[in-house]
Amino acid sequence: MRIRLKRMFRRFRLLDMEAEVLLPGHGEKIEMNSLAGSHTSQAVKGGLGIATAAIFLAGEMAGSGVLALPYALLGTGWTGLFLIAMFTVNSLFSGTRLGLCWVMLEERYEEFRGHVRDPYPCIGEKAVGRWGRIVSLVAICITLYGGGCVFIVLIAQLLGSLVGSAGFHLTLCTWMVIVAVCLIPLTWAGTPKDFWPIAVGALLTTVTACIIIIIKVVIDGNELEQKVYPPPTFQGFLKAFGSIMFAFAGASTFPTIQADMKNRSQFNYAAVIAILILFLIYFPMAAGGYFALGELVQDNIVLSMSDGWERVVVEIMLLLHLVSAFPIITNPPAQIFEEILSIPSDFNWKRCVFRSISVLILLFVAESVPSFGAILNLVGASTVTLLTFVFPPFFYMKIADATIGVKGVPERRIPVWERVYCWGLIVIGILGGACATYNAMSDIVATSLSVPCYLMSADANITISSSH
Repeated sequence: MRIRLKRMFRRFRLLDMEAEVLLPGHGEKIEMNSLAGSHTSQAVKGGLGIATAAIFLAGEMAGSGVLALPYALLGTGWTGLFLIAMFTVNSLFSGTRLGLCWVMLEERYEEFRGHVRDPYPCIGEKAVGRWGRIVSLVAICITLYGGGCVFIVLIAQLLGSLVGSAGFHLTLCTWMVIVAVCLIPLTWAGTPKDFWPIAVGALLTTVTACIIIIIKVVIDGNELEQKVYPPPTFQGFLKAFGSIMFAFAGASTFPTIQADMKNRSQFNYAAVIAILILFLIYFPMAAGGYFALGELVQDNIVLSMSDGWERVVVEIMLLLHLVSAFPIITNPPAQIFEEILSIPSDFNWKRCVFRSISVLILLFVAESVPSFGAILNLVGASTVTLLTFVFPPFFYMKIADATIGVKGVPERRIPVWERVYCWGLIVIGILGGACATYNAMSDIVATSLSVPCYLMSADANITISSSH
């Protein structure tokens, strides 16, 4: 009995030491019961609550994608609104399945009850093996770093338009360099819990900007003598698929934010709140912009607004949002690579150098394809579809099935209807994503904007107009 007590004491000592190493500054692990009461879940003192996590998710997702939704409806007509509703429901389902995947990993594997820097690849590895980790890692990096490229282009567009209205003009390619240099220091923060006020600011600025955009666009639309709505086309649906999917590109960050929660088993509540917030933003924005302007709407709805104080305020709000959200979306892949490169998790010069180089690489990609819509559609159609529609239900079924018959682990038996729904999402994701990716690649090759900034002549460089 005395030997057993000594072993138990030693084990608790090791757990305390591990917590201090993994979470400097927040180094205390707490055991708490899950919602279902079937297992104990590790939580970090000082972690995110349900409301804060929901704000993080909504603030990270409701960004550049929402500005392309009205333009996406040009190729689908009013039926595109059903696509938005369908993708909302499917994203909600996929997000909650990812949350359950992590809960099941905590139930079965003790090493996942502490702080984990690469949760999505871990889910993939435990679900299907090593290839699941590698494919997830590649998809996450392309998605979030691709989103970072979109942010750099969009911030440059907005900043150029805003400053251009004051009479100072620079090319888009020049503005992107300025923007990237200014964004670098913001990426040096550690994990999401280290910069939660940024998420609050990102969501508030987006909501404010969207409300102003909807009101202004509707007013501008009422002044038009005639509105033309192009007929829906198959190619238009493929473009809309990519654009709308990009608007729900936050699935890859779900496990990272869940890993920073006080009680990870409550993540599904945060996911439901976040997705509902997104729908309340996306649906009126898409409908208002499309029906008010018709074929006059541009791929960035802000550029469709007439001049005035409303447009200036919107550009300022969106700039604040994009600048705030940029470190959030680039944080998960940065943590993954830092884990691979053995860069310490505390603040250090290696982290600063690595993340600075990462932003410069994103700048190079943005300068190579300086088109907001082209990058958005490609990323949305390819890797976002995998991370949102294909991987979550597939990994969920694999991990849940693996719990059956295992001693000491709660069994997770998936109902028939849920399994059918999962396979339906996988099939839609693969077929729709493949077609939309091909279409996006064709657009990039065919458009003149595929000419990189550094290969353009001075007089052919892209400029930004501040006029309607």
